[in-house]
Amino acid sequence: MDFSSKYYACLALLEDETAKLYEKFIDRCKENLLKLFLLNILYETKKHKELLFQIANLKNKEPQLPDVEECEKEAGYLIKESLEKIQFLKMQIDQDIPIIDVMKKLIDFEESISEEYLIMIHGKALKNLESDPIVKEIVKYIADDEKRHIHLLKVSCKILKKALK
Repeated sequence: MDFSSKYYACLALLEDETAKLYEKFIDRCKENLLKLFLLNILYETKKHKELLFQIANLKNKEPQLPDVEECEKEAGYLIKESLEKIQFLKMQIDQDIPIIDVMKKLIDFEESISEEYLIMIHGKALKNLESDPIVKEIVKYIADDEKRHIHLLKVSCKILKKALK
């Protein structure tokens, strides 16, 4: 894979792991309105994974989802740290930590070093570096979606707080 192909594949891996995290949240969630918000984020995250993987495919006809070490070399330590944080949050959900506590950690994570942050930052960089105008447009759409995900998570947390009272 060339740099761009592997780079996009690493972003696809990040989206894939994030989707698995949202699936765990949804499985534990009892509030239907909250599930609706989380399902929206989940489906968009899965869409992002597929789009990024297809962009990688455009760059290299046989892309594969790379492992974490390859992504760290290709796209930097932030991706590795983000993947590790996602694993930590999934583990907390499995350990029956109260979902509101895990959701707060997820919001903090999403606002700082998260997958959304990476996509927005890299999305802006890729938008300027990418020569294909269609790929540029898709990357812009993904970055816009990611901004909405943070908002939806904050609203979801408020819904959950009210439901727990």
